[in-house]
Amino acid sequence: MAFLTALATAAAGFIGVTSTLGVLLVRTAITALVSYALNRSISKNQQQTGFDAGARQMLSPATNHKIPVVYGSAYLGGAITDAQLVDSNKTMWVCLAIAEKTGPVFETGSASSYTFNECYRNADQLFFQADGVTVAKSVDANTPPNEDDSMAGLIKIYMYAGSGAAANQLTPAAASCVSTPTITPVNAWDIFPDWDGPSGTTPNDNMSDIVFALVRVDYNRDKNVTAIGDYQFNIINSMTKSGDVIFDYATNTRYGAGIRLPEIFTGESTATTISRLGLNSYPWITLT
Repeated sequence: MAFLTALATAAAGFIGVTSTLGVLLVRTAITALVSYALNRSISKNQQQTGFDAGARQMLSPATNHKIPVVYGSAYLGGAITDAQLVDSNKTMWVCLAIAEKTGPVFETGSASSYTFNECYRNADQLFFQADGVTVAKSVDANTPPNEDDSMAGLIKIYMYAGSGAAANQLTPAAASCVSTPTITPVNAWDIFPDWDGPSGTTPNDNMSDIVFALVRVDYNRDKNVTAIGDYQFNIINSMTKSGDVIFDYATNTRYGAGIRLPEIFTGESTATTISRLGLNSYPWITLT
């Protein structure tokens, strides 16, 4: 820029610098000073005018996440396995893998089931609207507690256990809702961007045998909803008795020891095995 060259020459002459190198150094310094002043001015104008560059979310990649197995009740976060930014960068979707889905209960043969008991965002408990997915408010742990409904309608959480099929969607516990929840089950692949549903005889394997949550956040700068947040979920597995737990972990080939059944059974009935070994006869070691 010619005006910077002239300015640098004049400044150099004023301070007594006459060499070509000296003038070049002065010009470099002045250019840096002018650029700094311009950037500060632009930044200040953006702040004063409420400039908003849109929602930006940085997700750190990691290959060492381990998905836990839950027996009884536990509070867990989740590993991000997928993320999508849509609606002109105003809506963020993330998929959080929370836990492995356990096998059938050894004593009864029935499938283990899960309860979506509580949900926390940034350490504040979330309460849902009657649809069971839309956040109505958050409540902190102070005494007395403070309620914040600024995020109402901006965050939705869909919880699933086992797969993304609508039949596997979990309803949050009534105590975590502002009124009795009645969900309208929906397939995960019908709401999460770019997920494919089953095609013909080919099943959908997204998050199979996983307890997971789909979180949708609609960015709203005025209501201070500008990030996904840090989530904790309290989930309860119906498998709680010691014998059921030991059998499940010992035989499961996905997350357990994978011991073959012939190496465990003695040829007697399941009821006889349980009774003889006393595996489920100690209520004080039921997991909670």
